[in-house]
Amino acid sequence: MGLRDTTEKLLGLNLKEKIERKKILKDLLFYRGECEEENKEAAVMDNDLLGQSWINTDDLDYVPSQVIDNKVKPLIGKQARFMFGKSPDLLLKPFNKENKESCEKLRQYIDAILKANRFWSDTLKAFRLATVTKRVMLRLEANPGQPIKLYYHDFNDFSYELSANDSIKLNKAMIVKQDASTINAEESKQIWNRYTYFMSNKKGEESSCYLKTETFNGDNLDKPITSTEQKTGLRKIPCWVITNEQCLSDPSGISDIKDLIPLQNQINRRTSDSADAIRFDMFGLNIIKDATEDSVNNAKIAPNSLLALVSLSGKTADAKKIESTFQNAAAAENFIKRLEDSMYEKLSIPKPEQLKNVPSAKTLKYVYSELVSRCAEKWHDWEPVIRSMIRLIVEASGQFKCYDDWDVTWNDLQYNMVIRKNYPVPEDEDDKRRIAIEEVKSNVRSHRSYIKDFTDEEDTKSVMQEIAEDITTISDAEQGQMEQL
Repeated sequence: MGLRDTTEKLLGLNLKEKIERKKILKDLLFYRGECEEENKEAAVMDNDLLGQSWINTDDLDYVPSQVIDNKVKPLIGKQARFMFGKSPDLLLKPFNKENKESCEKLRQYIDAILKANRFWSDTLKAFRLATVTKRVMLRLEANPGQPIKLYYHDFNDFSYELSANDSIKLNKAMIVKQDASTINAEESKQIWNRYTYFMSNKKGEESSCYLKTETFNGDNLDKPITSTEQKTGLRKIPCWVITNEQCLSDPSGISDIKDLIPLQNQINRRTSDSADAIRFDMFGLNIIKDATEDSVNNAKIAPNSLLALVSLSGKTADAKKIESTFQNAAAAENFIKRLEDSMYEKLSIPKPEQLKNVPSAKTLKYVYSELVSRCAEKWHDWEPVIRSMIRLIVEASGQFKCYDDWDVTWNDLQYNMVIRKNYPVPEDEDDKRRIAIEEVKSNVRSHRSYIKDFTDEEDTKSVMQEIAEDITTISDAEQGQMEQL
């Protein structure tokens, strides 16, 4: 039994889910490009494993070219880097202004937890994967006295059941993982773990989350070796399924490469045809007439070679060369360029020629406006999940004492959470600073706001104190000079 079959059996997938995952795997391999060497034998039997490669079935006298010019992968990468290449900023705005300093300290603490887990870096990778495979799962692991851990899982490793009343709230989440020490072992010695989070309402208790852990041998997936069940202590399942562009008509999400696949196939085929045409154009067709078979077979086709032809009886042997000319090169290039442009448009990514000779940052911002709008739409899928995860970090940190220096007063803070997106669109930084300074002088912006937005300082209070001390020192010096006069 293969790894995919083992995972599907442990997850208890039905036929519909298996068919969908097979399509997802096909999209993922297409995104990666040409068929990998180790998959070529299997791909002959299952064409879904071919990726962007194809099988030549025509019985030809030459081997047709297969030029795989993968445009899908870099385009998906550009979109992901635009979305998460520059980490968003987390802001906590307290309902009570007296808690402003406490909220700022809590924000810095949460930031430290996210950085320790490389959260934003992993989120970029997870986003890139989700746009191809439709969904990923984010999981939080919290245990008493231990730091919080954050993990992403790809579509192969999990299954789930959603709440009927909430499109992102889970009633059940199941994750399957093979023990790392048995990955290369034979089937009978493989160890598999299945983790099932579920909500339960026991008599006299509030609804709470439980974790069931089961261990299986690779050759017996029907009966676990060990099985334990424990209460997590959390009020909700610490897992979130992030679905790419989930909508009412398609709650399972869509793949961003769906519309790119036919265009990419055309690019590969036409590029390959052009390569063959150029190859034929480089070598003309040699024609030999009225020569004996032996002399033709012994003829050498090489630069400056002589053809020693023996004529057939009563005839005169002759040799000539027909040169070919590739007449449609320009048309082929224009067609391929049109396909590439269409792929950029499908993802709302500016084409390279649009970014040349841009007169100002304002114009450049306009060029990127469609991509900004597209990413804003995708944030509707990601932001609620990230918000919920951060609030669970706060809850779990206080409840399980995950960190010795955790301030227990943070557990009761009331605040509004803001995730400020940082799209890498160049702006007129000097103009922004000039306008901000004018706002400070006009008393419509605070000094602290300016320090926070235009410097890397985290402790604005100490910076303000330094500024005040400098102003006092300068004022005293000026006053001393005036007295001397």
